[in-house]
Amino acid sequence: MTSRARATLPCCFAASLGLALASGQPALAWEAETTHVGLAEEAALASSLHKRLTELGFSGGLFEVLAVPPADAPELLAALRRLSPATGVVPDARGRMTALSWLAAGAAVADAPVQFAVHHFFDPSSGKGWEAPPQSRLAALWRKMRKVAPLPPRGIPAPDWLVDPQNPLGLEGFWAQYAKAITAATPGERSRHMAAALVAAGAALHVLGDVGTPSHARADAAEYYEPLTEDGLVLGSRFDRVAALAFDRLGVPGPNRVVTRASVRAFFTSPEGDGLADLISSRYFSAGTLPSSTNVAGAGAAPRLARPQPGVPAHLNLMAAAREGATLKSDQGVCLARYRIERNELEFYLDDACRLEQAQAILPEVAAFETGLLEFLMRGRLTLRQEGGALVVSAGQKLAAGQLEILVEDARGQRTSLKAQELAGGEAGAELARLGTPPGAKILALFRGKDGAGEAIVAVGAVVPE
Repeated sequence: MTSRARATLPCCFAASLGLALASGQPALAWEAETTHVGLAEEAALASSLHKRLTELGFSGGLFEVLAVPPADAPELLAALRRLSPATGVVPDARGRMTALSWLAAGAAVADAPVQFAVHHFFDPSSGKGWEAPPQSRLAALWRKMRKVAPLPPRGIPAPDWLVDPQNPLGLEGFWAQYAKAITAATPGERSRHMAAALVAAGAALHVLGDVGTPSHARADAAEYYEPLTEDGLVLGSRFDRVAALAFDRLGVPGPNRVVTRASVRAFFTSPEGDGLADLISSRYFSAGTLPSSTNVAGAGAAPRLARPQPGVPAHLNLMAAAREGATLKSDQGVCLARYRIERNELEFYLDDACRLEQAQAILPEVAAFETGLLEFLMRGRLTLRQEGGALVVSAGQKLAAGQLEILVEDARGQRTSLKAQELAGGEAGAELARLGTPPGAKILALFRGKDGAGEAIVAVGAVVPE
C-alpha cells in the first residue's frame, strides 16, 4: 500500500496481505484455493452471517457487493487477481466482490507466505506448534524447488497465532475493521472496512481449519516432506492432496452441526478435550505418528504409539496382515491405518483410500467448528428500543468493560456519532444508555470491549425510532 493510501484497510494489514499473496507459496495445510475456500463458504452458508450483514445495513447479506478501490490496496487486489477465477475470490477491475467472496479470500491467503503457514500447527498434548524435522537431503530439495527461504525451526502454536502481533490477518485486525464497518461515515468506507473484516475472519477460519488435519493436530511437520509424485520432485502432504482432488472447492461437505464455545481458544482445545485439535489428535494418526514397526517373531511384541490415542487393539488380524494386509478402523468404522507383515515385521501405513475415508469423516467436523467460530466472532448484539421520548440501549449478552458509541444515519446513509462513553459492563438485558434522538432517524449503537468471559467482542444494534 502506498503512503497516500486512505484509511480503508490498515496499512500493515493490506500491504502484508498483498506481499503474502504475491509470493505464491504452497500451503502446509488443507490446500488453500480448494479445500479452505470450500470450508469457508460452507461455514458462511450454514451460519447466520447473511442475516447479520443485512441487520448491519448490508442489504444483500452474503451477496452484498463490497468494494475495495484499487488505489487503496493495489497489492492486495493485484495478488488476488493472480489466483484462478475458479476460486471465486478474484475481484473485478473496480475491486468489487461479494461479502462471501471476501471471506473466502481470507481463507485462501492465510498461509501465504509459507513462513506464516508454520504457525498453523498445534499439538494439544504438548501445547507446541511446528517444529522443523531434522535437515535432510529431501528437505533441502523441497526448499530449493520452491525457491523459498528456510522455514523457521519452530512455529507459534495456532491458537496463539490468531492473537499474535506478527499476524497481519489476526483477530485484532478483525475487531478493528468490524467496528469501523459500523462507525465509518459513508457507505463506501463501511463497505471497504467490512471487506477487510471478512478477510480477517476468513483467515481465522483457515487457522482453525488447519488443526482439523491430523498432521497439524499432532505437530507432524515431517508429513509435508512426502513425495507426491513418483520422481519425488513434488513434495507435500498426501492427505491434503487427496482431499483437494476428491472434493475440490464446491464438493467440500458442509457442517454436521454448529459447535458453540465460550472462547476462541476453546475451539482449538479445552480442559474437557473437546476442541478441534483435541478431537483430531486423539482420533487419527498422521503419516509421521503411525504406530512403530514391530518384529512379530518375538512373543508379546506391541507397536509403540506416539500418543496414547488412538490405540491399537491387543489382537490384530496378523493372518490377514501376512497375506493381503489388514485395516485398523475407528469405532465409527473409519480407516485409521493399514497394516501388513513382511519378513516378520509388522508395519503400519496409509494409502489414498484410507486417507479419503478420513477426509470424508473429518471435513464435516471441521466445517462445524468453522461455522461455530464465525458465529462467535459475529455474536455481539445490542437491543435498542423506544421508551417514552428516549431511546434505551440494552446488552444482548453479559458484557464487561468497554466503550459504547451511539450513531445516527441520515437519508443519504451518512453516519455521525451522537455520543461515546466508557462502560463498566452489565448483565444480559441490562440498560447501558438512555438518550434522546432525532425523530425518524436510523440509530445505531456499538459496544467494543470484553464479554462476560473476558473475550473480545463487538456488539451492535440498530433501530429506526418512530
